[in-house]
Amino acid sequence: MNSRAVSTTLGFVLTLSITTILISGIMVAAGGFVAAEHERVTETELEVVGQRLAANIEAADRVVASSGDETVSNVETRLELPNRVAGTTYRISVDNSSNQLVLQSVDPEVTVRIPVETETELKNGSVDAGDVAVTYDGKLEVTNG
Repeated sequence: MNSRAVSTTLGFVLTLSITTILISGIMVAAGGFVAAEHERVTETELEVVGQRLAANIEAADRVVASSGDETVSNVETRLELPNRVAGTTYRISVDNSSNQLVLQSVDPEVTVRIPVETETELKNGSVDAGDVAVTYDGKLEVTNG
């Protein structure tokens, strides 16, 4: 009769061990999927934020360009951007050599480049996420607003 008790206990331990291994495998596989999905969502949200800012810069450029030879000194647009995308902070840089906005998130590290079409020269610089302003003072500049 003692051998039956051992086989029941052994069966229980084996079943528990196999179940633990299977659940661990599923968790590892799902963890990789979740990380990849988080990166994709971050990239998509950065693209949306970048497109909104690019549209604001291009609108300010149209105002400056439509003024012709007149002196324009007080062009300013403000835009409320989110402080975080997909749960992470990000930074916005302006690259005037390629007329692009470069948005970089912290965790996961994702970089998105958004082209900006302007007649007016852009000023290099970078700002933190959140409220930004596009101003004109000889060049279009993005600043924290």
